Order: sequence, then C-alpha cells, then structure tokens
Amino acid sequence: MTILKAHFPTGAAFLDRYLEDFATGGLFFPTRRALAIGESVAVAIRLGRRRSPTLIRGRVAWRRPGKHSTKTKAGIGIEFLPTETQSRDYLVAVARGDSAEMVARRHQRLPVELPVLWQVQGVREDKAGVLRDIGRGGAFVKTEEPLPAESDIVLMVSPPGAEVAMPLSARIAWKGHPGGLPGFGIEWKARDAGGTRRIKELVRRIEAQGTLAYVRTA
Repeated sequence: MTILKAHFPTGAAFLDRYLEDFATGGLFFPTRRALAIGESVAVAIRLGRRRSPTLIRGRVAWRRPGKHSTKTKAGIGIEFLPTETQSRDYLVAVARGDSAEMVARRHQRLPVELPVLWQVQGVREDKAGVLRDIGRGGAFVKTEEPLPAESDIVLMVSPPGAEVAMPLSARIAWKGHPGGLPGFGIEWKARDAGGTRRIKELVRRIEAQGTLAYVRTA
C-alpha cells in the first residue's frame, strides 16, 4: 500500500482539495507519480502546524495530467473507503471550524494488514486477528473474537520478511473502532529493553515496505 502525506496549513486549503462528488468523500492529491487506477493508498492528513496527522484509507479513482497553459496541476483523485466515514467527518468538521483541536498522538500510525494471533496474558488460547494502523505507541487489532474483559494481552506477530513470530505485550486501551470494525485498540507494554527493540523493529520493517510521498498544499 502506498502511503501519501499531505499537510494543509489551513482548513480552507483542505476543503479546496476535498472531493464531495464521491459518496464516501475523497481528496485531490497533486502528484506526477504513476499510481494505478484502483490502487490502494493511505493518506496521512495534517491540518495546521501543531496537529497530529489523521490516517485515512482510500483508492485511486482517477488521474489527470497537468497543463502548464491553464495552470492545471497533475494529480490523482482519491476516493475514501466506506470504513473511513468517521475519520472523514472529523477532518471536514475540523476544517470547517466545527470541532475542537484534533487529538494529539505522539506517534504517527502506519496502515498495515498483518495477520496475528493474540491471547489474554496467562491464558494459553490463541485467537486470530489482523493488526492495523500500527505505530510505536500502539495499534488496532481487528478481530471477530469476543473481546476480553482483561486488559493485558500478548500478540504473536510475524514482521514482514521474518520467519519467526515475535511476542509483544500490550494493554487494551479501548474497544470498538471509529470505522465500525470489530476489535480493540492497544498500547504497547515494553517490560524491558528487548520488548522495546522488538516493537521498533516491527514498525521499522513496516515503514520500509511503504512508499512515502510528501506534498505541502498551499
């Protein structure tokens, strides 16, 4: 999945690029890169100077070439996925001045779809899930399994390119998902230097797989 980063200095700048003609919302992203129609992308959108980026998934719906004579910028039209409704509504509300400051997050999240096994700490019963939106501070685990009452869990994760799964301790911070997906949000619990190193290595490998593109929209 290609990761795109867009910084809008003002809400008006974001709304100028926002595509209302898509039922689920979208964004015009100026670029000359040859991204394929239908390609999955994730856009880390930052509004203002001090706000943390909001990650929103989508797909490339169309491309347009640039025209110097008419000052038309080359770029792509990104259609947001139906699961991103709440993130979309929040961004639009902030851009319009209808919402309070965006919630600060120390670590940026990266989009990922990584199968994992998880279990409640001390209970040897593996349950299946998918790791999403990972960062050095935490992640979201999508799962159809009943959510545990306990907060401490252990994840068995196989980083991209690794042959052996690594155990990672975590705490369930919240349950449910803004996009309506079943699962829970976690915060990593590194009990020692080895745990911290494993978390950093996992995120590093996922970062290495993503293709980053930057744009500052005026």
